[in-house]
Amino acid sequence: MIKKFKFIGSLLLASTILFTAAGCSKTKETSKDTKNASRKIVVGMDDTFPPMEYRDEANNLKGFDIDLANELGKRLNVQFEFMPTDWNGVIQSLKSKRFDIILSALSITPEREQEIAFSRPYMSGGQIVVVKKDNTAINTREDLKGKVVGLQLGSTAEAAVKDIEGSIKQVKKYDKNTEALQDLAIGRLDAVVVDELVGRYYVKDKSADFKILKEQLSKEDMGIGFRKEDTALRDEFNKALEDMKKDGTLAKISNKWLGEDITK
Repeated sequence: MIKKFKFIGSLLLASTILFTAAGCSKTKETSKDTKNASRKIVVGMDDTFPPMEYRDEANNLKGFDIDLANELGKRLNVQFEFMPTDWNGVIQSLKSKRFDIILSALSITPEREQEIAFSRPYMSGGQIVVVKKDNTAINTREDLKGKVVGLQLGSTAEAAVKDIEGSIKQVKKYDKNTEALQDLAIGRLDAVVVDELVGRYYVKDKSADFKILKEQLSKEDMGIGFRKEDTALRDEFNKALEDMKKDGTLAKISNKWLGEDITK
C-alpha cells in the first residue's frame, strides 16, 4: 500500500513538473513574441497635401511623408495607422491624444513649440504666392494690398500675411489648400498664399494657367510633432531620421517627389 501511494505521488509530482515547465516555456515564447511584435502608432495628417500626402485614384495614400513613414516603420519596428484630420485643430488633437504624432509637413514655429515637441527638421520649405498666369497686377507681396487672398485655415500662411493682412481687401480661409487653388482657377480669388511644396506641385502641370511670384513670403523648417511628454518616442525618431540623412535615404525620397534634395 505504501508503495502504491509513493507511486501515485511520483506521478503527481512528475505531472506538476511537466505542467510548470510547459507553462514557463509558453510564457517565454509569449514574451518573445511580444518583444518582436511591432507597435502601432496613429499618425495625424492632412491627406490633401500633395506631394507630401494625398490619395490616388484608388484612394491609396501616397507622397513624400508616406514614403518617409514606411521607412521609419521598418527601422523602428512600428506599424502606422494614418488618420486624416482637420488641420485647423491638428495641434489640439495631438495634445488630446486623438493620435500619437503629426507627420504631415508640419512647419516648426515658435508658437507651436510652446505647445508640442518636434523632431529634428527633416526638410525645409516656405510660403509662396500663386496667381493666374495672365495676372500682371500682382508681382510682390505689397501688391496683395486691396486684393482677395485665399489660404488654408490653421496653416502658417496665416502668419505669413499677418503683417499686411490689414491692407488686404479680404482673406478667405479654406479647410484645404486645393479648395483655395480651385477658387483661384475660377476667379473667386486674386491670389493664394500656400506652402511652397504644395504650390509648386500643383502649378507644375498647370503652368499655362498659373505662376508663382519670385518673392517667397517665409522660410520654414518641417518636422514631426510629438506631445511634450513623449521624449523617448521623439528620441527614437530623431535617431532614425539622422541615420536616414547619413545614408542618403532622405535625399532619395526628396528627389523622387520634388526633383531635388531639400532635406535638412
